[in-house]
Amino acid sequence: MNKIINRLKQSSYLLHIVTLLTGTLMAQAIMLLFIPILTRIYNPSEFGIYSLFFAIASMVGMVSSLSYEQAIMLPKSDRDAQVLVFLSTIITIVVTIILAIVIYIFKEFFIEYFKNRTYMLWLLPFATFSIGLLQVFDAYSTRKEFYRKIATTKMGASIATVTIQSGSRYIFKLNGLVVGKMLSDIFALFLLISFHIKKQTLRLKYLSKRRLKANIKRHENFPKYQMASNLTNSISQNIPLFMFSALFSPAISGFYALTYRVMQVPMILISSSTRSVYYQKASKMYANREDIYPLYKKTTLGLIKIFIAPLIIIIFFGKEIFSFIFGNEWIESGLIAQISVIWFMFSFISPPTTVMFNILSLQRVRLIVQITTLFLRALTIYIGYYFYDSYIISLILFITIGVIHNIGVMIYIYSKIKKS
Repeated sequence: MNKIINRLKQSSYLLHIVTLLTGTLMAQAIMLLFIPILTRIYNPSEFGIYSLFFAIASMVGMVSSLSYEQAIMLPKSDRDAQVLVFLSTIITIVVTIILAIVIYIFKEFFIEYFKNRTYMLWLLPFATFSIGLLQVFDAYSTRKEFYRKIATTKMGASIATVTIQSGSRYIFKLNGLVVGKMLSDIFALFLLISFHIKKQTLRLKYLSKRRLKANIKRHENFPKYQMASNLTNSISQNIPLFMFSALFSPAISGFYALTYRVMQVPMILISSSTRSVYYQKASKMYANREDIYPLYKKTTLGLIKIFIAPLIIIIFFGKEIFSFIFGNEWIESGLIAQISVIWFMFSFISPPTTVMFNILSLQRVRLIVQITTLFLRALTIYIGYYFYDSYIISLILFITIGVIHNIGVMIYIYSKIKKS
């Protein structure tokens, strides 16, 4: 134990990962403790609608800054990074206003899409705005190495989410799934912005027209390619939710949504924390012309080792685990977990690979790959519906394409790192 502690103290890279990991662990532990309660007070259809709502909010929110927030980590100068924060914030506000106008114009479509839950229409811009700004300030907080604040913010947001989601049902007999998550995102955003104001990390005096133009030009690949790539990838990841609901039923989307939410826990817990620290470390190393390959190999292999135990457990006991924890009504989610666990493993180990597209300025290549993968995933789901009328067949085909995609991307990035 003393050796492990001494190793952490000597390695700032590992220490930063552990700091983020600890906060994320607590946040996810809170969420996991309450999910069995939520699955007993909300039915699969309600989970399906909730997941569809945040699938849309997340997709738009993810690209609401035209992906300039992903460039925040790259500049050597902190002044340029601050300009990118301001630029991302302004664009996010504009995109949110445009979204609100689109919803107003096509409100009949959205009312039907959300099964006559009209209130969700007007919550969508707020949810999108908070998600968009959260990723901006999360990126800047990572650059500034405010890992402890990021960790505590995640914990606070999780507590707020489960309190509102469960309390609204028990006390007021209302569906608080959407409202609970949205208010917790706003709360997390408030905490991060307040911290940066306190630390005086953002100064408007650096926001000059010349510096703004220079950064827009320097990072033009992000809105050109990275934004479309991120949006395409998000649609690709969420397409089972949309197509299962349209082709089969909202309940099937609910089963898939619970599986995805639970299986995402190790990714949110470990993989995303590793991604943030790796991105910050690898960006600096690349800017200083250092060899990234040892860090890339070490991080990827470390993630593989971590996922071996969950992989084996889910393959053999997935249905039993889901049925026991979430109730017999959710045994179908356990079957989905058993089928898709291989795909989740590759998603878990992929963050060091995906951020290398940004670091190596390969956004255009990633966009082409994502568009191809999206087309194939949509096609396979429809094939399962049209020829077999089975969401299980659709899911198996979808997972196969996902695994092939991840393996191919890892091989490609490996070759590029070795060459560079």
